[in-house]
Amino acid sequence: MAPGYPLPPVTATSSPPSGATFFDQWVRNAVTRDQNFNWLTLNPVSPGVWQSRIVALSGLQEATKTDLSAFQAKGGKLLIIHGTHDVLVSARSTQQYMKRLRAAMGLEKVSSFARYYEVPGFNHVVGRAFHPAWNSLSALEDWVEKGAAPSNPVATDTIGVPGRTRPLCEFPAWPKYKGSGDVNSAASFTCATE
Repeated sequence: MAPGYPLPPVTATSSPPSGATFFDQWVRNAVTRDQNFNWLTLNPVSPGVWQSRIVALSGLQEATKTDLSAFQAKGGKLLIIHGTHDVLVSARSTQQYMKRLRAAMGLEKVSSFARYYEVPGFNHVVGRAFHPAWNSLSALEDWVEKGAAPSNPVATDTIGVPGRTRPLCEFPAWPKYKGSGDVNSAASFTCATE
């Protein structure tokens, strides 16, 4: 490692943390395009010969464009779901993006084509506390083909407590327990903003 490298060294194990696995795969498959490259030798703070490639990839990967009017004008619809326990990509980044999108295009216009739901307990791909099953494809299809925007969607947990349901609340709302009723039923929750 380069002197002054700001991160502690990562030790290879049979199951490294998801962040390390992601960085390993990104360096080998996207940056260097060399499966034999030792990803631990790339210093992300000072990448040397890989600087221009990382800059180019960042331009593609960091979807921060807030003018989606062309997408919206062609009838495009967007459903975003993000787990609040995502350890790889923070839900805060998606919150910030949605805030910028709404500020740039206006809340009413964005609501006509985009929905963003945060799921407490859901991780990056699999959530042990809450793993939501929701037929988002049918919801998107109904919105595009029938003009029926998602209304009060409900997700069903398939791992944490199989069969438990929660409302999918459009950001910035979140599922708040009403104080009575079955804690495993979406009917016992309301979408709150306070």
